[in-house]
Amino acid sequence: MSIYTQITPQWLKDTFLLGIDLTLDDGSPYPDVAYTQSIQAAIKHVESDLGIFIEPFGVVHEGHDAERQGRYSYYPFRLDSRPVMRVDGLRIRFGAFQPVEVPISWVRFTSHLHGQVNLIPSQESLGSYFFRAGVPLIGGYGIYEDREYIPSYFEFSYTAGFDSREGSATFAAGESAVSVPLDPPLLGSYLVDTDSTVVRVSSRAQDGFTLTRTGDVSEASTVSWSADTLPADLRQAIGIKCATLLLLHVAGDLILGAGIASQSLSVDGLSQSVGTTSSAMYSGYSSRAEALDKQYTLLIKALRAQYKITQFGVV
Repeated sequence: MSIYTQITPQWLKDTFLLGIDLTLDDGSPYPDVAYTQSIQAAIKHVESDLGIFIEPFGVVHEGHDAERQGRYSYYPFRLDSRPVMRVDGLRIRFGAFQPVEVPISWVRFTSHLHGQVNLIPSQESLGSYFFRAGVPLIGGYGIYEDREYIPSYFEFSYTAGFDSREGSATFAAGESAVSVPLDPPLLGSYLVDTDSTVVRVSSRAQDGFTLTRTGDVSEASTVSWSADTLPADLRQAIGIKCATLLLLHVAGDLILGAGIASQSLSVDGLSQSVGTTSSAMYSGYSSRAEALDKQYTLLIKALRAQYKITQFGVV
């Protein structure tokens, strides 16, 4: 389920743009491109600010160097794109020689949110490659002699972003609860929604959840469900940016016109005056946009503390 099926023009109208007149001077609705541009720009802005991918993105053969000291701590790696949904492949390559596939079972997550993984060998072997202390490293003679450092020796293929699943669950007649497995398991916390008002989630785990129904359970029934790892606070930050990057400012200018604070009309001794909060510097909804910007400033601080990785440098 794409982020663009969740952050939609209608969702914005029902939340951050609620009560705003979203029509042009001639009464026609805003063109679709105004919404799509705002949504795309807001998602990219939040991704860049936090250094993450929101929409799932596949990375192929990302190279990581091998260093001697790494083998004594089960080769810790921090993948470039985060959060990691799953590792799709891992191989080792020495220069231009044919790469060798490494079993996925060797990859162990320390923190999928920060892309931290280690390599811990399992019962699955690497075939013809040599081992040192149970950890893969080229050994032997000639060009295969033990090395201190091998550039781009490990190549990871993986998917980054926030995972989501959809499906259906069937309650048998007389059954009030049903377990829904998730294979592969979802990494991190997630929320579950259903299309039924009498079904709720009674328990959640990475490998599945349990749905419970209330009321009459004498008949069988089927419900559709969706599970999403995108947190509500991150969705809130995207929604705020969608509204404040463009849409609120355009709507404010169109109340009477850009920079027009008041308008008067007189006909045969009758007069009518209309005043707005617009001015030469502010649009009609500037106060609402500023309030949302303040919310975003507080919200993004908490999100940075959760997602950003502190970079250290030594001079």
